[in-house]
Amino acid sequence: MSPDHRYDVFVSYRHQEPDKTWVRTSFVPALEDAGLRICVDHRDFRLGASLVTEMARAVEESRTTVAVLTPAYLEGRFAELENVLAEHLGLEERAIRLIYVVREPCEPPLRMRARLRLDLTEDDEIAENLPRLVDALRPPDQEP
Repeated sequence: MSPDHRYDVFVSYRHQEPDKTWVRTSFVPALEDAGLRICVDHRDFRLGASLVTEMARAVEESRTTVAVLTPAYLEGRFAELENVLAEHLGLEERAIRLIYVVREPCEPPLRMRARLRLDLTEDDEIAENLPRLVDALRPPDQEP
């Protein structure tokens, strides 16, 4: 892992229900159980710091940003900023720095539709699809 990457993943999501609870109690724990180092705002952002600065730090210090897509997420302006930052770093580095996970059916804008997304809309499919995401997020030098 690059010394600049403190985390494997920064999780970008909308801080309202049901997104908030699912991310914090199901999604993040599942990724951490798979051995990934996760950055999530409610736990890893520094109290008193500028929110925009913390979002930028999270994107920069994480190898990949995972955006949890829902209709509410698509309405959020801060989520859009996190996406733009991750997209920009990906272009600079010629690397995949942003992965979309669809949690609820929604119609993302063209820039999001241009990327392959992982469907996690059905709870019974999560067990099947989550390992694919973990494999994509795992550092290249880390054994499964």
